[in-house]
Amino acid sequence: MASLDPDDPRAPYLQVAGGLRAAIQAGEYGPGAQLPTYQELADSWGVAINTAKSAVTLLRDEGLVVTRHGKGSFVRTQSAETESAGRADDGGTERLWQAIADIRRRLSEIERRLDHG
Repeated sequence: MASLDPDDPRAPYLQVAGGLRAAIQAGEYGPGAQLPTYQELADSWGVAINTAKSAVTLLRDEGLVVTRHGKGSFVRTQSAETESAGRADDGGTERLWQAIADIRRRLSEIERRLDHG
């Protein structure tokens, strides 16, 4: 993992989420892979556990990961998205998930700015 960038204006949880998002997109965590625990994330990034939880929650809200109580957080698989759509996918569901994730990211950034503005 990486460490927080003191020159990055984003909140720590956004930096952690960005690092995890990049690792997922780069294939370091493939579909179905388990993410590090909150404690492991906190230790590797030098942040509080609640910061690590907030980062994973953001990724969950974006549709990139799923969290299973008592089991951990896992990279969402294509089949999970298709299954939730309830039918075979022609690519439209994937585009919809990406649009939703983009909107959630933008909304989170706006809320962060309003909270710290």
